[in-house]
Amino acid sequence: MKPLLILTKNILFEQTLQNNLQTLNYEVFCSKILFEKLLHRIDTTKIDDTFAGIIISDTINDDEARQLISEFRKNNLFFRKVSMIPSETERDRIEELGVDGWISDNSPLDQLREYLVTILADVRKGEREKTLVFSQHGELIHKEIQTILHVLSNKEKIFFQKLIDSNGEIVSRVEMSEAIWGECPNNSHLAQMSILVKRIRWKLKELGIEEDIIETTWGKGYRLNQSRFESETTENEYYLLNK
Repeated sequence: MKPLLILTKNILFEQTLQNNLQTLNYEVFCSKILFEKLLHRIDTTKIDDTFAGIIISDTINDDEARQLISEFRKNNLFFRKVSMIPSETERDRIEELGVDGWISDNSPLDQLREYLVTILADVRKGEREKTLVFSQHGELIHKEIQTILHVLSNKEKIFFQKLIDSNGEIVSRVEMSEAIWGECPNNSHLAQMSILVKRIRWKLKELGIEEDIIETTWGKGYRLNQSRFESETTENEYYLLNK
């Protein structure tokens, strides 16, 4: 198991979380210096595929967290540390940073253990799928979809899966809002959907898939260019197998 990394502005603030993780038998590195180097893009190779997960401390503000995640999201799993279990509104704000999850140093050890075991197992499964060779066209596309879904946040997954399930038809903003939030869209939901589209397109590009396979039809909604998506994922076989 690779170690976990806590990035912070003050290592004394991380003692409780570090102790909890070490109690669960995780090797943990906690660093202020590395945070500063990464923020200013000095010696960035230090975190390339080195850690099982990177925890961004609550001593780091949202803008700095967003910068780190956008720079190093491709090869890393990010968590946001919170002081207490967040409300639904706070979870939405945390998720908009692009993190894969959140961790609280107030979580009971058994809950923290179960959470980390589950999410890290999903990561290892996703990494294994990238190395497999598939002979049948349909199976390859299915596996690549799983690889795409693996790098998306919960709301991004719902958004992208809704597009896949629509089989190339336009998904209205009302339908998408009901799928994600369970209610008709308001101004906040509409703004968040625009952010979701931008983030998904960026992550597709990181996987070597053209980002414009997600089409925005103004005044109507969103659709997945199905024929182009299948073409892109098929052509992307070499990229994924040699990543």
